[in-house]
Amino acid sequence: MKTVWITGGKGFIGRNLAKHLAQQQCCIYGIGHGFWTIQEMAEWSYDSWMNAEIEASNLNDLSEESGLPDIIYHLAGGSTVGASIQNPYEDFQRTVDTTARLLEWVRQVSPKTKVIGASSAAIYGAKHAGQIKENTIALPFSPYGFHKHMLESLFHSYKQTYNLDMTVVRLFSVYGDGLEKQLLWDVCNKLNVTNDKKILLNGTGNELRDWLHISDAVELMWLLGQENSLQQTFVNGGTGVGITIRDITSMLMSNWGQGYQAEFSGIVREGDPKSLIADITLVKEIGFSNKVSLFTGVGNVVKWFRSRRS
Repeated sequence: MKTVWITGGKGFIGRNLAKHLAQQQCCIYGIGHGFWTIQEMAEWSYDSWMNAEIEASNLNDLSEESGLPDIIYHLAGGSTVGASIQNPYEDFQRTVDTTARLLEWVRQVSPKTKVIGASSAAIYGAKHAGQIKENTIALPFSPYGFHKHMLESLFHSYKQTYNLDMTVVRLFSVYGDGLEKQLLWDVCNKLNVTNDKKILLNGTGNELRDWLHISDAVELMWLLGQENSLQQTFVNGGTGVGITIRDITSMLMSNWGQGYQAEFSGIVREGDPKSLIADITLVKEIGFSNKVSLFTGVGNVVKWFRSRRS
């Protein structure tokens, strides 16, 4: 039975990862911002939760409770481009400072622990077409992307300099029921209040994204935690297939009901990429393949959204 820590474990990916790890018979300890009741903590399969900053004193306290962890999933950090633009220093603290403190603690106290970090396809920037390989030069645009790139540099530095077991997964467009932000959440909210069955969205609608269902994302993270032969520091987390914003919006509306239409303003936020699609050759080599079809996943988002309002 492995002891696993999840930083930022109260977030969308962290909650779902904890449930998945519990099915693998892991003991799961979380640390991050936010208070949970014992009932809420148990609902998401945590054996323990620490509402605290990720710093050495708190990590020492957590290790006294759990013992040194076999695996740490580092999910703490900034979560949206918009928030990073509004408050870049806070995003830096959440992503970069937190990572530096965690990795230094691992180096000094628990060097045999495997650490899996979560980064983003935002590090690649906007000037790509087709599948993007991990060795593509990073050209981030937003503070969010730059800070994720700094996180990756810290992981690579500690791995190379101290021979620590560290991997970063660059997640593409993770979606699923329970995620209260980003495109599908925004579309559901607009559909919920429209009177004429028409909604307006920004962009052209032709932007391509690689949509990875949350259950597939956490399965990939589990596989990375078990992998001992992977030499690369960075791997892509996606499906290898691009779907336009227009098409996934239409898919959602067809699940919502008949007669709904989306119009696009044509206004594109500076730095937004036209295409972000993962090359997933590396993760295929460790046995990963996505299981949830986009139509099923989007349909489940609609069911979840409506159930929470019934």
